[in-house]
Amino acid sequence: MSCRCDRALDRAIQLAREWDAELIAAHVIDPAKTGQFRFDRKPASWRRLPSPVDRMKWRLRRDLGTAADAIRILVEEGDPPEMLLEMAAREDCDLIVTGIARDETLGRMLLGNTLNRLVRGSPVPVLVVHDRAVRHYRDIVVGTDFSEASLQALLITAACFPAAALTLFHGYDVPFSGYLDEQDFKRDLGVMEKELGDKFLADERVDEPLRGRTDVVIAHGSPERLLSDYVEDHDIDLTVIGSHGRGALFDALIGSTAKTLLEMLEGDLLIVHYRPAD
Repeated sequence: MSCRCDRALDRAIQLAREWDAELIAAHVIDPAKTGQFRFDRKPASWRRLPSPVDRMKWRLRRDLGTAADAIRILVEEGDPPEMLLEMAAREDCDLIVTGIARDETLGRMLLGNTLNRLVRGSPVPVLVVHDRAVRHYRDIVVGTDFSEASLQALLITAACFPAAALTLFHGYDVPFSGYLDEQDFKRDLGVMEKELGDKFLADERVDEPLRGRTDVVIAHGSPERLLSDYVEDHDIDLTVIGSHGRGALFDALIGSTAKTLLEMLEGDLLIVHYRPAD
């Protein structure tokens, strides 16, 4: 219920209206952070003591007006990330929307402990909202390592945002590339770009309309730096990353360089978890 969640709430309302979906506002009270003693132990006679749900409804209605009437509210007590994942599973949610952990002066994302555990443990996509919801997601970049997880991330993104322009982005770093012949390197890179992009989009699950609105960009260099620069230079609304365990783009970066990736990215981030076929 802090100001850090305002943008996430606004985006969730916009998406719920766009998809005609039910929106649940979930709030978890952490016992470890709840004060055990209060100075005023005898409230005034006129003071009402609403339940946590009633108080949350009052705050949402104060902030959102009549828009709050369409939101179902759940308030529970426990470890925030564990309880949020349990609530999402129990309610059969398709998407978890959350704000950033905190914001620095430069407006970069930071991966706090709750968000970190939420992202790692959620079987459904997690949308981390950083920007104001001033427009629909119109330009989306999907980070790819050309794996099945990346393809599933592309397909889910395309289904959720059928009117958006999509870009598949692959960044890679070649060891000792400085010792290679520059002209040969660029020529070989161009050939590889076309072959990988064509093969990836040739999958039978990618229909012709999706191919028509998807560009492929492959660049040499630090993946997190390249992706961040591309998002900023092209005014991207949403970045999508597919995750499928060790070796996936997000999971490969979640260790030593995950904080760098998230702190460098502008805009909102959607993490889509790979679900193997049964």
